[in-house]
Amino acid sequence: MLSDEQISSNLLTMGDIGGSIDPELLIGEWELVKFAYTADGKKISNAITVLGGRLTIPIAPTPVEDDGSERWGLHCVNSMGFICSISDNLIDLSLRGSTYIYVLSPHIEYDLIYAFTNAYSFVINGNELIIHFKKVEDRNLLSNCTAIENKNLIIFKKR
Repeated sequence: MLSDEQISSNLLTMGDIGGSIDPELLIGEWELVKFAYTADGKKISNAITVLGGRLTIPIAPTPVEDDGSERWGLHCVNSMGFICSISDNLIDLSLRGSTYIYVLSPHIEYDLIYAFTNAYSFVINGNELIIHFKKVEDRNLLSNCTAIENKNLIIFKKR
């Protein structure tokens, strides 16, 4: 298995002309469509379709000190705000606030939170935003999730 760094580098070669890492292309609304796995950053497998998540990106990257209006919004049962920093195709997402409605586990919201807080890199391939996250190995954490076991990609489609 390749390292996260090698997978991230290979993700950039996706598609006919390669993927894009232009932060301006991130801006907009994205619909969660699937979780998937890649061992090498070139071939995507083990994909499962999921519904129930939406991502709103008003600006990318986000300022570290903001008033809350420029955060990335991840919406499922709760709405969560994330601060985003980007360096080439590496991405760091830090949770900076959330509504709180208790969600019984297992639930897709736990998958989303885990994927975002462990995001490593991204690529935009056509109308898809693919975020590579560090694969979860913790069995206790997986018991709260429905879709990320043996996965390391979250895929959104532009709305």
